[in-house]
Parts: sequence; C-alpha cells; structure tokens
Amino acid sequence: MDVPLLDRLRALFAGRTDVVEKPMVGGRSFVVDGRMCCGATTDGLMVRVGRAGRDAALAEPHVQPLRMGRRTVAAFVVVAPEAVADDDDLAAWVRRAEDSLRG
Repeated sequence: MDVPLLDRLRALFAGRTDVVEKPMVGGRSFVVDGRMCCGATTDGLMVRVGRAGRDAALAEPHVQPLRMGRRTVAAFVVVAPEAVADDDDLAAWVRRAEDSLRG
C-alpha cells in the first residue's frame, strides 16, 4: 500500500465526522456518508467516478480501471501515483470522487 498517499488522504479528510477509514479493496478506503469514496492501494489512488464518469476518467493519463481479480469495477478507477504527486491534483481527484457520490 502507498503509505505516503494514505497519509495525504488522511490529512484531506482530517476532522470530518462524515468520513470513516476502513481496510477495503486491498488497501485503506475512505467511506463518506456510508459510501466508499476513495482510497490508497498498492497501485495508487482508487477513486469512485461513477459509471457515468468512468470513460472520461479513463481517457486521462495514468488512469486505469479498478480490477478485482478478473472483474472490472465499473464505478471506480485507479490513478497512478505520478498523477497525484501534487497536492492540488490529489485534492481534485478526491473532489471528483465526492461529486460522484452526489450524482
């Protein structure tokens, strides 16, 4: 698991009572209002983009589908570490994940 990424996610969600950190999907995930939002895995940042936002996310550099075994998870993608090395880029992906929870 990408521990520095996990620590950066923890900092983004610090102080929020609507967020719970849980071990899920082979890493640590952040659940917002009872729904998985994003997390740190061995491959990078796992992000909920929703089924409607998946194709647009996959068209971006360093983004791949989230796979669980042979199955592709339709509403999630994995963003490689180089695409979230900047704190603003990480925050933008987290906002995108939270927006998908509302949409």
